[in-house]
Amino acid sequence: MPEPPKGTGARPALRASRPQRNLEEPAYAADILDEADEHSRPYVASDAPELPPEDQTDPGQSAPPYDGPKWLAHVPAHSPTVLGVIVVGCAVALSALLSSGGVGLLGSLLAVVSGTVLCARELRAAEQSPGFTERMPAVLMTPEAAATATAVLVALALRSLSLGVLPLLMVAGVGLVAHDQYRKVIAGADGVGAYFEPRQLLAMPRLVGLGGVAVCLLALFAPWGTVNLNLDVVPGNAPVPQGPPELRVIATQRPTDDMLYSYGGGVTHLRGWDLPASVVVELALLAVLALLALRPEVERPSWTRYLPAGAVALALAFAGLNMRLLPGPFVFVFGLGAVGLVAVQHLRAARAAELAPRYDESEDETEEVG
Repeated sequence: MPEPPKGTGARPALRASRPQRNLEEPAYAADILDEADEHSRPYVASDAPELPPEDQTDPGQSAPPYDGPKWLAHVPAHSPTVLGVIVVGCAVALSALLSSGGVGLLGSLLAVVSGTVLCARELRAAEQSPGFTERMPAVLMTPEAAATATAVLVALALRSLSLGVLPLLMVAGVGLVAHDQYRKVIAGADGVGAYFEPRQLLAMPRLVGLGGVAVCLLALFAPWGTVNLNLDVVPGNAPVPQGPPELRVIATQRPTDDMLYSYGGGVTHLRGWDLPASVVVELALLAVLALLALRPEVERPSWTRYLPAGAVALALAFAGLNMRLLPGPFVFVFGLGAVGLVAVQHLRAARAAELAPRYDESEDETEEVG
C-alpha cells in the first residue's frame, strides 16, 4: 500500500509518537473518537519553547529594584549611615585587638550605643528588620536622638585624631555618618537645626565661652603625664639561665650623652585624651556650647541652668586629679576659666529671669475697669 503523504514542514505533526491511521482501512469508532478529540484540542507546536510557570506572588508586594549608587547596593537599608557605622565598628574592634590607643572602653561603649540607635532608625525608615526596630524604645527613634548619637560619634572622632591607619578609618566612618545625618535630622524640614542658632556663639560674652572650650579641647592633645616603658632592667650580678655558675652578667651603665640611648629614656608622654574620663569632659564642654547656641524661644527645662556650672566643676575636678608640671593641665585650666565666667553669667541670668515679675494682662484689664 502507498505510504501516506508526509508533512510539508509548515505545520509540525501534532502527535509524533502516535502512528497515523490508514484511511483505506476500515475505521473503528474508537479511532474516530480519538481523532475528533485530537482535533478539538488547541494546537501546540512540538518545537515551541516551554513557557515559564506564571508567578503566583502579588507583584505589588515585591520591593522595587534598587537604582542608587553601586557602593551602597549591598549595604543594609542602602544607607550611608549604616556603612559609616560599620566602618566605625571595624576601627573600634581593630584598636581593641591590636591594643592600640583607640577610644578607650567608655568610648567603645558610647560608639556601640550610638551606632545601634542610628542603624535602627535607618532600618526602620527602609522597612527592614522589623523584629529589631520594634524592640527599640520610641524615644530613641526621634530626630533628637539621632542628632545626639551623631554628635557623640563626632566627639569620639575628635578624641581619636592622631597619625595612623585606625584613626583615619575612624574619621572616615564618622564623616560618612555626619554627612548623611546632617541632611536628614539636622538641616532637614523637621530637623533639630531649627532649635539652634550657631551665630549666637560669635557674640559676647558667648564668644569667650566658645574660645575657652576650644582651648580646653586643644589642651587635651598636649602632654599630661609620663609613663616609664623601660621594663627590661636586669639586676646586676644576676646568673644567666642554662649556663655555668661562673658566667655572670656585668652591670653596664648606659651613656647619657648618646642619642640612641638617651632619646626618650624609656619614658613616653600621655596626652590628655589618654586619661580616664576625658571623653566625659569633652561631651560636657560640647553640651555647654549646645546650650549657649539654643534660640531664645526654645523652651528649656529648669535643670539646664545648672548645666554650664556642672560641666565646669566636672572639668575642674578632672584637671585637679591629673595636674602635673606639664603644659597640658595649665593650658586646660586657663581655657576652663573662660568657660567658668560664661557659666556664672548664664546662671545669674537664669535666676534673674525666674525672679522677675511676670506680665499679666488680667491685672491691666482690672486696673482699666477700676
